[in-house]
Amino acid sequence: MTQTATTKTAPGPKGLPVIGNVMQLGGADILTRYIELWKEYGDIFYLKLGPLDSFVLANPEHVHHVLVKNQTNYIKGIGYDGFRLLVGQGLVTSDGELWRQQRRLMQPPFTPKAITQFTQMMVDVTAQMLDRWQAYAQRSETVTMDAEMMRLTMSIIGRAMFSIDLGEELTEVGDALHRAFGFIPERAQGGIALPLSVPTPKHRRFKQDLEIIDGFIQRRIEEGRRNPNQDNLLSILLQSRDEETGQGMSEEQLRDEVVTLFFAGFETTARSLTWALYLIAHHPEVADKLEAESDAVLQGRAPVVDDLFNLTYTRMVVDEVLRLYPPTALLARQNVADDVIGGYPVPAKSMIVLIPFLIHRYPSVWPDAERFDPERFRPEAVDARPRNAYIPFASGPRVCLGNNFALMEMTLALSMIAARYRLSQAPLETIPHEFAGTIRPTKALRMKIEAR
Repeated sequence: MTQTATTKTAPGPKGLPVIGNVMQLGGADILTRYIELWKEYGDIFYLKLGPLDSFVLANPEHVHHVLVKNQTNYIKGIGYDGFRLLVGQGLVTSDGELWRQQRRLMQPPFTPKAITQFTQMMVDVTAQMLDRWQAYAQRSETVTMDAEMMRLTMSIIGRAMFSIDLGEELTEVGDALHRAFGFIPERAQGGIALPLSVPTPKHRRFKQDLEIIDGFIQRRIEEGRRNPNQDNLLSILLQSRDEETGQGMSEEQLRDEVVTLFFAGFETTARSLTWALYLIAHHPEVADKLEAESDAVLQGRAPVVDDLFNLTYTRMVVDEVLRLYPPTALLARQNVADDVIGGYPVPAKSMIVLIPFLIHRYPSVWPDAERFDPERFRPEAVDARPRNAYIPFASGPRVCLGNNFALMEMTLALSMIAARYRLSQAPLETIPHEFAGTIRPTKALRMKIEAR
């Protein structure tokens, strides 16, 4: 797409002095608010967020320009300052040479081939959960699936990273990460964010959570150094060396990357699995197809890695869930130099806001976009779509490192659940979403488990 400079400015709502449009974006339903603004102002619109010039993009071609075509002009920048309070200069938040070095160090264990080493562990942990569900099914009890999926994904990432089941300690650090991550967008939506040194109750709680997280990570790193030859991700990171410099990670870098991987490894996948079970419960025809595929492919046994190639409908379900409730619901970039997007000038140091939740509902690409329809991901339909119309894990050089891990984990879990149980929501009702770093249900998802 050719970009031609003009003198026109991008449209957008009128803001208030000093704070601009900040107050118009407040609240947990900020993603729906962005959709409303897009409907009013179009594919690119301007917001003044305090001192920042911000441009929100919805058109997949504009997204491709930022994430791929002209990606060298776009850094993570100021849009990730809040997240840096939690994960420091990890792979998600760093830029420039630091990011390139960290990516070289982190990439090897996350290639599609490398992650297959975790297949059996994922299957074993999921099977333990399903065995535990047998008692619930016999007693016709309702179960809180949010908690079940969080427990599952925390157990999987705990074993993948540290080779241990962390039990109660895992629950404590998981709760701390959950609260801390939710605090970050809440703080950003409140207007001009106060320094953390101001002793508000929320700031004190955030600092307490950071102490829990850092203590947990430090104990794991110390244990990893005492036992360096374990077959887990932490051991790989401890031993990794940059092929260009021969250097390993500093203590600070190691901490930041472990926090990033650990959080991303359970929170986002747990949310995605929860939404998957919710959507499947509302579409029994999808449940029927999932069960039929699991029966045909697995034939009553536990899955192995080669089965992933044959669980095609299950993967289509996963992809459609991630379209409606993307794990990366909001992306931000900052342009180094002036640019032109969609005919509008974008001054240097502007914040570019990309919202997969909106992009995945772009009507010319996704007809009847709110409808849950896994058939959208038939190979021929995927091939016909424009570039970057589907970006649940971002795109380009900064695509999420753990996307293959998450996709494998979700596909295995859904196939194994479908093979043994039919889940129904109790009661069957619509649950709205809210945005708190990830897209979360506004109330617990209660489900009944029926053995097949």
